[in-house]
Formats: sequence, C-alpha cells, structure tokens
Amino acid sequence: MSISRPAMLCQVPLTVIVVVIGVTAPLLRPGLSSDPTFDLGFSMVLVLLALSVVVPWRELPRGSLLIVPVLDFVAIALVRAGAMETQPALGVLVVFPVLWLMRSSLPSWVSLGLSVLGSLLVTAWPLLGSFDPSQLRSYVGLLLLPIVMLCIGVIIRVMSSGALAREVEIERKDRELNELLRAAIDRERVLTAILNTVDVGLTAVDAHGNTTLTNRQQELFNRLSGHDDAHGGLFFGADRVTPLAVDRQPVYRALTGETFADELIWVGDGDAQRALSTAARPIKNADGRIAGALIACSDVTELVEAVSAKDAFISNISHEFHAPLTSVLGYLELVLEDEHQLPAHLRGYIDVAGRNAERVLHLVADLLSTAGDRVRVHPRPVDLAALIEMSVRSNKLRAQKNGVKLKTDAQTPLWTLIDPLRISQVLDNLLSNAIKYSPGGGVVKVHAEESESAIALHVEDRGMGMTEQEARQVFSRFYRTPAARHSDIDGAGLGLAITKSIVESHGGSIHCVSSPGKGSRFTVTLPVNGEVSRMPQDSIGESV
Repeated sequence: MSISRPAMLCQVPLTVIVVVIGVTAPLLRPGLSSDPTFDLGFSMVLVLLALSVVVPWRELPRGSLLIVPVLDFVAIALVRAGAMETQPALGVLVVFPVLWLMRSSLPSWVSLGLSVLGSLLVTAWPLLGSFDPSQLRSYVGLLLLPIVMLCIGVIIRVMSSGALAREVEIERKDRELNELLRAAIDRERVLTAILNTVDVGLTAVDAHGNTTLTNRQQELFNRLSGHDDAHGGLFFGADRVTPLAVDRQPVYRALTGETFADELIWVGDGDAQRALSTAARPIKNADGRIAGALIACSDVTELVEAVSAKDAFISNISHEFHAPLTSVLGYLELVLEDEHQLPAHLRGYIDVAGRNAERVLHLVADLLSTAGDRVRVHPRPVDLAALIEMSVRSNKLRAQKNGVKLKTDAQTPLWTLIDPLRISQVLDNLLSNAIKYSPGGGVVKVHAEESESAIALHVEDRGMGMTEQEARQVFSRFYRTPAARHSDIDGAGLGLAITKSIVESHGGSIHCVSSPGKGSRFTVTLPVNGEVSRMPQDSIGESV
C-alpha cells in the first residue's frame, strides 16, 4: 500500500532528520551513537515509518493511522533524552506530529490535548522518576514547549479550517460543474438524436461560412451535391440547368442578413438531381452583428415532379377537350343557322347546349392558362384608366342583378406598358369575384393611383370576406374558401390564380386583405415605364 499524504508530509521529514543526526553522530558527536536511549528512539522512528508504509491503514477503522503521531512523541522524547547533552533542542521535532494531529479529522480539543501532552512528555521525559520539589521553578520551564506547540496547533487549526472551507467550496463547485457538464452532454445527445431523426437537413455556419453543426440528412444532401466548405457544390436554379451564382446560394444570402423560406434549388446532376426547398435565418450576437446562420433544406423532389405531372396532365387533357368542344359549338351554330326553321322548344334546347358548351370551353381555356408557369404578355402603351371604365361597363349588368353598385376613382389618364387583353382579364376577374361574393348587395369600389415607380389598382367590396389564412391561399389553383364551397356561387378556383400569373408576367404583384363578413380588398401593383408615362395623350392614342 502506498504511503498516505499525512505520513508523507510529517513522518518522512521527521525520519530524515533523525537519520541524518544518527548517521553524522559518529563524526560530530561520538558519544551519541553509543547512547541506548537515543538508539531506542532512533529505531522507533524507523519502525513507525515502516508501519506507515506497510500497514493497510485504509482497511483498518478510521483514525487508526493517528497512532503513529502519538507514538512519534515517545520516539522524539527518547531521541531528545539520549541527545540531551549534545542536542538539547531536538524537542522542536514535536512540530511534525503536532502538525499531523492538527491536520487530522479529530475534534480540535482532542488534537490540542494530545499535542500539549505529547510536547510535555518530550520535555519532561528526562525528569521522569527523579522529581525534586526544590527544583520546582526549573520545572515551570518545561511548559514552554507545550505552550508553543499549543499556539502553533491553534494557528494550524484555524488555517486548516479556512483551507478546509475553501476546499469544501471548491469540491461543491466542482460537483456543480460536473453536474452541468453531464447535463450539457445529455442535452447534446438529445439534440443530436432529434437532429438526426428529422427528415430536414440542418446546417449551422459561423460568420466565415464554416460549418459548425449539421445533421445526418444534410450530410446526405452535401454528398449528393459534392459540397464542402472549400469548393462549394453543384447548385442549380429552378430550371435545373443554370448554375446558381455564389451570391444566390442559401449560405451566402443568410450571412448577408437575408431571411427567406421556400426557395427552390436543385442539387446534384443527372438522374440523382434533387429539388430542395431552402430556408435560412442569420444568427446575431449581443452586438447585433451577424455571427453565423442557420439553413434548413427539405427534399421536395416528389412534390415538384407531382406538380409538373399535374400541369402536364391539365395541359394535355385541356387540349384534348378543346378540339371536340369547338366542333360541338360549330355544329350547334350550323344547326341554328340552317334554312329549315326548328321548333321553338328544340331551338331552346340547342341554346342551352351551346351555353353549357361555351362554359366548358371557357373552363378549358382557364385550365390551359394555368398549366404553364407564366402567361405570355405583349405589352404596349395603354391607358389603364380607359380599361377600368370598359371593365366596369361590361360588369354593370351583372352588378345590377346582384344589387351591387360599382364606383370608380382613377387618375385619368394612366398610361403605362401593359397587355390590354390580359389586364382586362385581370379587371374582369377581380370585378366578377367582388360582385359574385357580395350576395347581399353593397358597393364595389375600383381605385387606381400612380406613384413614381408603380401604379396601384385596388378593387374593394363589402361582401362575404375571408379569414387571414384563406386570403393567403386564395391565389392557389383550384382553391375555394369553405364559405364559397357551401354556397350556390359558381366557380372553379382558377380565376385568381390566372390573375396572379398575368400580374407577375407584367413584373407586378397582387395581394389580398380580407376579414370575414367585412369584405375583401385586392391590390394590384404594376411597374411604371417612365418614358411611356410622359408621352403625349394624342401620340399614344395614335399608336394604339
């Protein structure tokens, strides 16, 4: 068994000092080596050191090791008694067992009592058995060493108490740190398990674009694109062919402070190419500076392919319907134009068949319009205010039937570069919806105004209205609100999708603000061409 720390600090130095005195005695103090009392004390010190090392004190009852410093007092008393004539100051060696006792776990009064008694034993040993009352005054001097050791013991105990308190505090903080470390490790394991469970690729980067955290799904995307921090990867735009510029890649955009979502990119090449819907958000430090970014990627390849397949199906089926419907309408017109007059009731049947065929043909045309990504437009200088007036006149009869009053408020003229047929379709769709979804009547307002960079067109009604979520979805193809589906209002959910496509093809935007029971407000924003807006009215009219 290895020697304990108290024995290391106290027993070894005591033994070394006594051994040095014993070894140098034949040369420096010839009579000391032949003194049996000194030899007994010298041997006892060596035996106590051997016991400190050899005896398995940890297996014995607690405090058993303290028998060593108690016996040290006896050994020091023998050494001092044997060397009294040549080395009377050896009594100071009691400081080692005193230090040992005061650093032990014994109560203070026990440690101090043993220290004082042991020191008194060392000083009084030479006088044991030869007490002379006449020498009582000289006996009082024997108390000097015990008193000094008492003071030293008190100082050691006080210092030990402070050190022990600091040690306890350090141990407490160490336990707290270990608990925090274990908790942090557990949280990291849970976080890692969560990140590797979700099917969304997550990447955290620092301010320099170096990856600091990623999950298993993102590692798959990185391998697919051949991405690494040094050489980037294979990223393509929505057409799957055009390489994505560095400044348009998600990490770069996020590190410049941009926040975005649902941005479609393609990674990889060939048959392994995948579509990713990306989102990013910058991470800022306490000073508000960008310290990194978090990028999320979702594999939407199947969804994109399903949408493409749906568009292809709609386009194909619409083309297949268009030809026979045109033929049906043609033959119905031939029947009506035949020189032989049909009975009135047959002519009525044919009129109904013709109207329904035209309705289906218009629906097919709408389907064809929504099948492509963008609507083709042919812009030319047009007065938007005139188109508004024409659309209002065209919808006046329908408005009167629904008890709706149409009001316009537009600057005149509003010259800009637009496709008049397509924008007329936009106006008709918005006005038709405003009238259709105002079953209780009311007022539909059309307002248009021009700013330095855009023309804003507003169509507002006080009809059924929609919730905020419905207003966000209303431009999706085939979407109809629950209220519209449960009512008798006709519609296929294509008009606003076509309207949005036409507006975006002009480089503009459209959005809706609505509230249930309070109506809706659709706002179309179209860019203004500065040169066209300053053209004289006459010259523009001639060009039209």
